[in-house]
Amino acid sequence: MKIKTYIPWLSILGLAALAPLFMGAASGKRGAADGTAEIMRMKLSHSQEVLRGLALQDFVLIKTNASRMVRLSHAGGWMVRQTPEYELFTTEFRRSAEALVRAADDGNIDAATVAYAQMTFSCVSCHKYMRAGRVQKTSGPVPF
Repeated sequence: MKIKTYIPWLSILGLAALAPLFMGAASGKRGAADGTAEIMRMKLSHSQEVLRGLALQDFVLIKTNASRMVRLSHAGGWMVRQTPEYELFTTEFRRSAEALVRAADDGNIDAATVAYAQMTFSCVSCHKYMRAGRVQKTSGPVPF
């Protein structure tokens, strides 16, 4: 066979070999969304364990899971929006989770309960903001 007949076949094979690279780049957003979804599932699980710890007055359980939530809030997949509002929600969540850790260290069930309620409120407010899908115009702090 002549070399000219191989060129089209080699071109097709070359493109087929490169296709996974292009498809990987296109699915990058989906991969990031999957990472964020996994972080949110973990956050929910840790939050449920904190509630269990509050009900049982198990300060080790509260502290362990609140600490895990603080670490999750620093994960790369957490910051899905680069807006001042989202940053405020993250800061409020982190402060409440850190307050949970301190309350557990102090053995203060009332302070832990308040911190849990504040943390939950920040989560619900943030998820409401995310569902709205737009940057909210505010003249001051984002209302919780």
